[in-house]
Amino acid sequence: MERSPRAMMPLVTQVSTFFVGIDVSHGSPGQSDIPSVAAVVGSREWPLISKYRACVRTQSRKVEMIDNLFKPVTDENGKLVDEGIFWELLFDFYTSSGKRRPEHIIIFRDGVSEYQFNQVHNIELDQMMQVWLLWFVYLVYVAGHL
Repeated sequence: MERSPRAMMPLVTQVSTFFVGIDVSHGSPGQSDIPSVAAVVGSREWPLISKYRACVRTQSRKVEMIDNLFKPVTDENGKLVDEGIFWELLFDFYTSSGKRRPEHIIIFRDGVSEYQFNQVHNIELDQMMQVWLLWFVYLVYVAGHL
């Protein structure tokens, strides 16, 4: 007997939950002119948790912190708007989920070393909280080196 996704994962399928994945890729050692590439994915069409939209941006080389999760700019009417990655993905979640706002946000962050953890956590989480004031679960994978 096959079980439905709602029965298997009731916490994230019964309460609107937005999943976010974040990683930054850097050029190979010795390639000083290659920018870093920031990639962020966000879930869409809740209650499904298997469909995602991706946003990819270049940024300064060898920078692990994503600097445009929140990006306030002034539009042509003089109004302050957000053109950041997090807002773009959050708005897509909202529109693809029947205009439902997420009650929970779970963030998976990869590629952060121990010495960068506090800096990345403080900068990125602060940017996301400027977009959406909710409780966040922020999970970071700290790469281990053998």
